Amino acid sequence: DPVLQKMYNQKLISEGFNTLIASDGQEAQDLFNKEPVDLIITDIMMPRVSGIELIENIRQDSKEKNTPIIAWSNLALEEEKQKALSAGANEYVIKGSLNLEQLIDLVKKYLPGS
Repeated sequence: DPVLQKMYNQKLISEGFNTLIASDGQEAQDLFNKEPVDLIITDIMMPRVSGIELIENIRQDSKEKNTPIIAWSNLALEEEKQKALSAGANEYVIKGSLNLEQLIDLVKKYLPGS
């Protein structure tokens, strides 16, 4: 959802985080391969490459395979959560279950020096 993406991105920037945004999973993979990051927040349902595939690709093929990954989804099914966690996500968060401050706290959990 581009509106939510923009809102959360603006909040992260206002908290002093540098961000990169991808419109789909393939773009995210390409960005990550060019410029490794400290943390990834990925949707599960994305065009071209799903969030699950993105997580698997990062965990299997990347020199930065230990980068924390937060899977962010509208899918509240336990099965989807388990797929994401099994693929290598550190957290699985249901969109709408966290407010902006809770998201910042979650990011800070994985980026303690920030």
